[in-house]
Amino acid sequence: MPQREDNKNLFVETLDWICQKLESADIPYMITGGSAVGFWGYIRTTMDIDILIKIQPKQILSFLKSIEDEAYVDIEEAKRAIFNKEMFNVIMHKTSFKVDIIPLDEKNAYAVEEFKNRVKIRFQDKEIFVISPEDLVISKLIWSKSAGGSERQLKDCESIYALNREKINLDYILKWVKSLELDSEFRKL
Repeated sequence: MPQREDNKNLFVETLDWICQKLESADIPYMITGGSAVGFWGYIRTTMDIDILIKIQPKQILSFLKSIEDEAYVDIEEAKRAIFNKEMFNVIMHKTSFKVDIIPLDEKNAYAVEEFKNRVKIRFQDKEIFVISPEDLVISKLIWSKSAGGSERQLKDCESIYALNREKINLDYILKWVKSLELDSEFRKL
C-alpha cells in the first residue's frame, strides 16, 4: 500500500476519512470492490476505494459540502450522479487517493439484498461496514461478466473462497448466480 513520508498508509487514512464523513452525515455505507477483497481474500493493489452508500435526497448537499474543503469533488456532477444512481468520485487532498462512491439503486433487488447483508468488522481499531464475502464473490462475477471476462475478478473470487471456505454460504451464492444469469462466469471458477 502507498505510504506517505510520515509512514501513514494512504489507503487506511483515506478509508478512515470517508467512513467518518459518512457516519457523521448518518449515511449508511459499505466498502466493496477491490478495496473489500483485502478484508475477505488476499490483499491486492487497488488505486481507489469503492464504497456503496444509501443516501437520502435531504442528505446530499450537506454531505457534499462536508467534504468539499478536504477533497476534490464536483458538487453538481456528484448531485447528478446520486440522483441517477451512478458512480462519482472524490479525491482526498491530503492523500491524493480516490474514492469511488456508488449510490444504492433501491430498485435493484440484488443491490438491496447485498446492502442488507453488509458486515460490521473491526479495522484499525474502528468499526466499519464491508460487503459480505458471498456478495463480494457475486459482485466480482457481475463485474467479470460486464467486462466480457476478467481474470482479476475471478482471481479475487478464488482468494475469497480460499480464505472463507469453512463459513461461506455457497447456497446463497448459487441462488444469485442463477437469478443474475452468472452461470458461465461461475463455471470459470
